[in-house]
Amino acid sequence: MIIQCDFDGAVTTNNVSLLLRERFAIGNWRKTESDYLQGLLGVEESNKRQFALIREPKEKLVAFASKNAKVRAGFSDFAYYCRSSGIRLIIVSSGLDFYIEAVLNKIGARDIELYCARTSFDQDGIAVSYIGPDGSLLKQGFKEKYLTWLKKWGGRVTYIGDGLSDLAAASAADQVFARGHLHILLGTKQVSHYSFTDFHDIRQQIGRLLKSWPSARAASP
Repeated sequence: MIIQCDFDGAVTTNNVSLLLRERFAIGNWRKTESDYLQGLLGVEESNKRQFALIREPKEKLVAFASKNAKVRAGFSDFAYYCRSSGIRLIIVSSGLDFYIEAVLNKIGARDIELYCARTSFDQDGIAVSYIGPDGSLLKQGFKEKYLTWLKKWGGRVTYIGDGLSDLAAASAADQVFARGHLHILLGTKQVSHYSFTDFHDIRQQIGRLLKSWPSARAASP
């Protein structure tokens, strides 16, 4: 089995990306966020525009994210369970590398496979880029590209997410765990999925799935 998992709102109970923008962004970042939520912009372009409005030092942002991120109950145990059960757990997030890596490092999970936005810092703000599995620069469809890539390894892909940016990838996965906005969207589209509160819930259901899928083991690149 392969598990593709979002970060903000899934691994964490709060949205670290949003916390950073609320605290440090200058200018009208909320207008860009509104355009994204209305479907006028993709999440990739939205993040590029919004994080360009943050001009604080990287070290300050890392410290803020590490202090304020709230990791969802059971995640560390779930990551260990995946390793010991031969499940390939991958975080694929439209969030940014510097704060995701900081949070994973804080909880001792820096070895988890991670694909997310890459950043560079200068006086003009944070530059954000998205790189696909083939090394190409992506303007949209980041999570969907990785889901398609993971499916090529021949294993079933289970998706864990919570928001609008997860919808397309989750809709194409073999099994979905959803909460928040994603849960509502999938319900509207009548896409079968499990709801969850924490990673203890997910672990129990994954155990049942492994019993019903005899060959549901991790595919390795």
